Amino acid sequence: MRLFFAVTLPDEMLARVCEAQGRLRDAICDDGIKWVRPQQFHYTLKFLGETHREKAYRIAEAAQALGSTSTPFTVELGGLGAFPNVERPSVVWIGATQGAADLADLAERLDAVLAGVGVRREKEPLKAHLTIARVRGYAGERAVVRALRHAEMEPLGQFAVRDFVLMQSTLKPTGSEYSIIERVRFTRE
Repeated sequence: MRLFFAVTLPDEMLARVCEAQGRLRDAICDDGIKWVRPQQFHYTLKFLGETHREKAYRIAEAAQALGSTSTPFTVELGGLGAFPNVERPSVVWIGATQGAADLADLAERLDAVLAGVGVRREKEPLKAHLTIARVRGYAGERAVVRALRHAEMEPLGQFAVRDFVLMQSTLKPTGSEYSIIERVRFTRE
């Protein structure tokens, strides 16, 4: 099973991200871009990769323990960026103008808990981002660079993070499909 932990968005925020993605798509107008489908929008907390089912159970149990010590927080979506950078983009993303530190803290605490069940720790702290496009080829790269130089994005709105999910990514010829394996609810208020 190919697994990762993520914070998902409520429907209202998904709609706003779709609108922002559409505006950027209109500005770029290039075939060298693979646009992420709305059902795949999320903030990744930790990518686990291929994981045996038995280990997945231990990972889910460890995450549930973290949920019992976690408190809800607010994330505000906003800001455009690219990895590795805006001059050589391979991934285009929307950031978090509020709550980025909370997402990073949650990812760090999750990383620590999972280390206890044998999952390798991350070397770098989380950079909160929601991928909206992947750049394919030089023409797409140039189009994204031009668009990002002139793009401005107002905050898209806020949502309360009250849980996170363990997701399975199934690779298919049409692209990855995500399904929720486990939901970890925050029990502290």
